Amino acid sequence: MGIFNFLGGKKNKEEEEALLEQQEAERKEQAISELKEKHKELGWPTPGKLNPVKTEGMEEVSFEDPLTDERKDEIGELVYEEDLNPETIKFFSLQELLFLLTVQEKFNKVAPLPGYEANHRKVYNEILGRVRDARTLYVLFDKTTGYPFIDHGYINIYSSEEYAEEAVKVFAKQFRQLAVRPCKADNEAESASERRTFFDYLYYLGIENFIVDNGYYRAHFKRNEIVAAPDDWGGNGDKSPKNPALVFAILDFLGEARWPVKYEKREEVLKAKEMRMATAAQAAKYIVPMQHEGPVEVLDDGRFKFTADTKIRFPEIKSTDEKHFLPVFTDGIEFSKMFRNTEYRGAVFGFADILKFVGDKAGVIINPAGEKIMIPRERMLALHLVGQAAEAKKGGSKPAKKKLSETEAAIQSAMSGKGIASKNTDEEQD
Repeated sequence: MGIFNFLGGKKNKEEEEALLEQQEAERKEQAISELKEKHKELGWPTPGKLNPVKTEGMEEVSFEDPLTDERKDEIGELVYEEDLNPETIKFFSLQELLFLLTVQEKFNKVAPLPGYEANHRKVYNEILGRVRDARTLYVLFDKTTGYPFIDHGYINIYSSEEYAEEAVKVFAKQFRQLAVRPCKADNEAESASERRTFFDYLYYLGIENFIVDNGYYRAHFKRNEIVAAPDDWGGNGDKSPKNPALVFAILDFLGEARWPVKYEKREEVLKAKEMRMATAAQAAKYIVPMQHEGPVEVLDDGRFKFTADTKIRFPEIKSTDEKHFLPVFTDGIEFSKMFRNTEYRGAVFGFADILKFVGDKAGVIINPAGEKIMIPRERMLALHLVGQAAEAKKGGSKPAKKKLSETEAAIQSAMSGKGIASKNTDEEQD
């Protein structure tokens, strides 16, 4: 009798568990049905606007949707899966992945999706891996600067040349002069520490944010999600100057200054970007080409320490209006463009030291083979005074009112001049 009770109890337990599973499945199905009803009015996403810029007489331009309605129906259903299988999306195209990511984000804002955080991360990581491992990406470059085009703090990277060329046509209607450049990565290096990609180069330019396939289904990413900063490569302790904040400020200013349009508050925007550039220039450390005779001590950070017996010689860059400038460089890449195989060595100096080296020259030119930013000597003095005032304030000291007034007067006088100049023309090296 006891045996029959045992078998009967086991059967009842299995039936009870099956019933509970069925009820749970019905509950989930009902929840998904209610969720879909909340999302019903949203509809599937379509490609968004390229950017918020509007020009007079320009029609709203949108790119052709790369996905059919039928394909959207198939992909869109995946947002309701509680645990998305990575194998399901492994063979999706990049646009299909970006569409799925867009649906996840859009729908979750209206009504929370099941397993959203984990599922969103799976799709995001798949896209990120595709971008990181791509042999070739297509980047929009600004013809007026020769560097990647910065638009509202981002650069535009495309998975196909066709998409990139279509974007150039739309930007042309905003009077932007852009070109598509294929950027290749050395993805065949034996180790990640040996791999040097376009994203490594972006670090030196201070570009940390980019958009993939802007104008189509797109996503925003950060450069350091692809590759670490050069200082972290293999722990080699590279202490050479790198000025990403300054270079980014320069490129952002140049792109704005050379954009041939007028809009409300344009002057204020330009002034703000110029001041950001000037402040970063004052705070930076530079590589300066030089020759020296006599004793010199090389410090750990690359700076040189001289004695009274050391003789120093610097090269000069002559501008088209016959003025002489001292060339300085933000990093080794820019320095190598002009002085890699010359008798000049690169030494590291701060802004205050460089101001002393200028002497009777017209000023300095930052990255003469690159951005070509000229800072007149008078403006350098003003920036130096700004830096001194900032350091005094940071240190808590209280300079006398007379001294402070003199500083402010000098700054105001220099700022009211021509300011920082950017050159498109070639200079001659002496």
